[in-house]
Amino acid sequence: MKIAVSTSEGGLKDSICPVFGRCPTFTVINTKENNIGKVDIIANPGGQAGGGAGVAAAQAVIDAGVEAVITGNCGPNALAVLLQAGVRIYSSAATVEDAVKELLAGKLSAVNAPTAPGHFGMGFGRGRMSGRGTGFKGGRP
Repeated sequence: MKIAVSTSEGGLKDSICPVFGRCPTFTVINTKENNIGKVDIIANPGGQAGGGAGVAAAQAVIDAGVEAVITGNCGPNALAVLLQAGVRIYSSAATVEDAVKELLAGKLSAVNAPTAPGHFGMGFGRGRMSGRGTGFKGGRP
């Protein structure tokens, strides 16, 4: 089985990134007979996307031939794309290596509903001139 795990830097010792669509990297693990094999780290094209991050991330792991994803949270758009492609989704907060071992031992439950709202992890901020508390309705004074 080929498994993608959402990570910050990548590798078996990294912790799982809490967001699927905007994680910086995916650690892709090839398993054979319930053993961890080859490990690759791929960049997430959705990691810095302004919109459509979840769909871009989902397509990247599908293109990598992944059969299962382990992540912290998965939004509705990414979840729909992954499920439609037959990719199983699991949630964990462990290290990559521990989570993969738990999956191989049958200790992780599949996720079939979004665990985060759309645009989760996007980091919406209020700009200095957003019009809130300035007496203006946007724009400069």
